[in-house]
Amino acid sequence: MMTEDVIGPLLDELGPDLYRENAFRVTGLGVRASARDIRRHAEKQRVASRFGAESASGSALFGAAPDATETRQAAQRLRDPARRLLDELFWFWPLQPGRPDQAVAAVRRGDLGEAERVWTDAASPAGRHNLAVLAHARALDASGAASWPEAFAAWLRVVHDEEFWPLLEARARELADPRLAPGTAARIRDDLPEALLTINARLAVTALRDGRRAEAEGQVAAMTGSGFDRLDVTEALRRAVEPDAARLRTIGEHAEHTADADPARGAEAAERLLDQAAPLLDVLALAHPQDGPVLRGARDDVANRVLGCVIPYANETDDWPPAVRVLERALPVAATTAVREHLSDSLDIAKGNLARGTCLFCEEQPSDEGSCLELKLSGNIQHQVGRVAWQVFTVNVPRCASCRSGHGKRRMRIHGSAFGTAAGGAALGIGALAAGLTGLGIAVLIAVAIGYVVFLGAFNNSLSKDDRAKVLEFAPIRDRMKEGGWFFGSRPPGVN
Repeated sequence: MMTEDVIGPLLDELGPDLYRENAFRVTGLGVRASARDIRRHAEKQRVASRFGAESASGSALFGAAPDATETRQAAQRLRDPARRLLDELFWFWPLQPGRPDQAVAAVRRGDLGEAERVWTDAASPAGRHNLAVLAHARALDASGAASWPEAFAAWLRVVHDEEFWPLLEARARELADPRLAPGTAARIRDDLPEALLTINARLAVTALRDGRRAEAEGQVAAMTGSGFDRLDVTEALRRAVEPDAARLRTIGEHAEHTADADPARGAEAAERLLDQAAPLLDVLALAHPQDGPVLRGARDDVANRVLGCVIPYANETDDWPPAVRVLERALPVAATTAVREHLSDSLDIAKGNLARGTCLFCEEQPSDEGSCLELKLSGNIQHQVGRVAWQVFTVNVPRCASCRSGHGKRRMRIHGSAFGTAAGGAALGIGALAAGLTGLGIAVLIAVAIGYVVFLGAFNNSLSKDDRAKVLEFAPIRDRMKEGGWFFGSRPPGVN
């Protein structure tokens, strides 16, 4: 006949408040309290509550003194044999049941040092168990990494203590609950290491979520050095981060659903996904190695879902700056080469479209179709019988109306300077002719004409040095120039 598994779920519930919420701490009852003791305690609570008084029966150890509500709930919990057995496991046992116990009395008056001395001297299974409870409760109460080695070492001794577990099995039989079948103590013994480690794993996850990375790493280090089986450590961490893994999947699906329903919100959804995914991926990294399949798969999933949001957004809006920004953020998230390459290719396309849609020169204003700077490149020269052939490649460099106006003004200034200089030179030449210096006058006029042509050839460019450098880095021009054999102008140099 199969019995209900009540121990497994109860062990799964263990958390940092294990001792603060322990029913025996809250009620002040001993672990050997009878059903009659529990009823009398509950009646005292009811009487105290009726007269508006608070019972002071609970202990302030490892937490604040309990209130009446907590005490009533704890007494109710003691009526469940399975829950009671675990509360007994995580509280202090008398060294000799039925007799006055010096250590338990010391605990009740808050003298833990005296209790610790008695248990150490006793060198008994109950004493060793109590020392483990004390070390563990102190570690949780202090939340300090320095206490964890002692706590884990104490519980490890209990796990390997062949004298202790028959005592717990006998206690399970005394509680006479059919759910506590024979072998209950063995089941608890097998599952206890993982249950204890899961508490630390949850503390690590909470610390990391709150931005306390050093504390989280300290908890993981304590687990690794606990002396418990490495598989128990791994499973405890996995269980602790599983809610975050599930959350990561949920927010990824939500982001894609948002983009599918309204592509115009795709970039916003992708940004939010990256913001929310970053701390969750950090949490997953506590339990999974960076190069392991779980974490790599989670990172790739986030990157792919970002892409699934950005593509419909860009196709719908033709708004490339947000697309570039989001893809640049997503690129380092991707874990595998295939996903990184997919993102990188999409990013190159987005950057290209962004470049064509933004003025190359001011890099701020949107380009204006009527203001684009048309440049011709010639190249791919082929010498044929009797003639030379080449290709002409026209490039429309994106430019805004303001930069076009600025370039036009610059050209006018260049022409004005050239014309003024040429006019002055021509006047000198004409003056020389009028003075009868024919040879000199002709020479001056020829020099002016040549100088004018050379000047315009060298400086007749509406672009400044910086703007020319930007043109040379414009992808369609840069790529042609890298191929070699391409030149500015509709005719290659040296070709008639």
